[in-house]
Amino acid sequence: MRRALTPKTKLESLRKEAKRWLKSLRSGDSGAADRLKAASPRAPAAPGLRDIQHALALEFGYADWTTLKAALAELTRPRESDAERIDMLLRHGWDGRIKAAQRILARHPALAANSIFTAATCGLTEDVEHRLATEPDAATRTGGAMNWTALAYVTYGRLDSAHAVTIARRLLAAGADPNFRFDDGWECPFTVLTGAIGRGEGAKPTHAQAAELVALLIEAGADPYDLQALYNVSLVGDDLVWYDRLWRACANQDALEKWRGTGKGRLGHHVGKTTLDYLLCNAVGQNHLKRAAWLLERGADAGTTHWQTGSSLHALAQLSGYRELAALLESHGARPARLTGLDALIAAAMAHDEPLVRALFAKTPELIASPLPLLTAAAHADAAATELLLTLGADPRGVDGDGISPLHRAVQHGSWAVAERLIAAGAEIDLREKKWKGTPLGWALALKQPHMADRLAPLSRDTRALTAMGDAARLEAVLAARPELANHRLETEDAPTPLFCLPDDDDRTAAVVETLIRHGADPRVRNAHGHNPAEAARRRGLYDAADLIEEAAHDHQFQM
Repeated sequence: MRRALTPKTKLESLRKEAKRWLKSLRSGDSGAADRLKAASPRAPAAPGLRDIQHALALEFGYADWTTLKAALAELTRPRESDAERIDMLLRHGWDGRIKAAQRILARHPALAANSIFTAATCGLTEDVEHRLATEPDAATRTGGAMNWTALAYVTYGRLDSAHAVTIARRLLAAGADPNFRFDDGWECPFTVLTGAIGRGEGAKPTHAQAAELVALLIEAGADPYDLQALYNVSLVGDDLVWYDRLWRACANQDALEKWRGTGKGRLGHHVGKTTLDYLLCNAVGQNHLKRAAWLLERGADAGTTHWQTGSSLHALAQLSGYRELAALLESHGARPARLTGLDALIAAAMAHDEPLVRALFAKTPELIASPLPLLTAAAHADAAATELLLTLGADPRGVDGDGISPLHRAVQHGSWAVAERLIAAGAEIDLREKKWKGTPLGWALALKQPHMADRLAPLSRDTRALTAMGDAARLEAVLAARPELANHRLETEDAPTPLFCLPDDDDRTAAVVETLIRHGADPRVRNAHGHNPAEAARRRGLYDAADLIEEAAHDHQFQM
């Protein structure tokens, strides 16, 4: 007869049962051998503990030990855990943990119907219809993890790519506010329209149905002059799609003065700029030639100064090596900037003017000691300028006030040609900058530069970053030489040791967990929230990894 798990079944009891069974087998107990043959006919002649655990799982009707543990966890896990999962589902549109939310939803699909907020987030059209029919305030009330309306959960959510427009239209018809907004804590107004467009710091993805959602929201009364959306778009990419759409919508409402004028509630007001001028500063700073031309054609001032540095945009273009942008600004009336000292050196290097660079060094030899020229060359992925400066004696290990090196900047901008030259010249591979405590490899992962990560990993000993990218082979090589790095500690809020830095790829996660544990990673460490690595993994929907870590914690305690 097949055995059955109950809420009273203890994992610890099953572990002990497996060990007793194995002990009986090794003592020659024929009953134990018959039991094994009946439960697991393909078990090896000399089974180990894992083989016995597998057989025990089969006795309970589960395919393997991991599946049995997961089933037992579901039976015994406290009800509060569902609340935590729902919290993750509803937060993903803000914190960006989309894969974690997807994993949780795939494993616990019933959670999608928990409330109007989860139903809207997960695309349950029929459930939304039912709640709108039975809950009078369903479309207008706020709630859930973010205290948003259901419409906000739709536009910020990235779990549903097919039904968002249908649900949004139904919510608007039921009274949802197309201008609902919330403050991010920095007095920045995030609207439902902002959520659909995405982008911004962290480069959050645009909603799969963004074009239709934005058109629907504007038709319903949303203000197309969306300050936060314009800012977010200015940070990512160089296309004109959203500038064009929002500009035309404002034109249809005779509201272009919002772009051209100053005043409270306008992007750029806090630094004395019009919205067009503010956006032009960002376009020039990122060499977005098409955007700069578009903004200038609509009235942006080519002669304005950058809102952050105070220097003219023409000077910024020269210092960045953006020759086409400098010419564009001149064609719209900007006066060429005359640079001196360190600025002149940087501009000459970025223009690849070797005779002038040599002349400036000869005139002012101390300029070679400044890290800024090489940092600038690396930040703009300019291999020729990097080579010129290194040849003339620039230090590849120089850093700015935040401890950020040229190699960090090369990684940030995705230039392996620059990074390779810096490394050959002696750049420090695993330097941690002061602000975020990241190495160049860590930056490659955080800034989504996988080709840079793949090339840096064989050179790096950053066990946190190697764990996060799931490179078990390199992690093994590093820990074989320096096992103490399995517990490398940084005082961060969420991830003090490598076991908290697991990748989102389930297959890779298991491999790095096993590697870390084998080299002594401590599964009992807790982060600032009081979670151990297993609990942190489970909150991200990494259930198999959590089980592996819990096994290690148990084994550690058992041995002690």
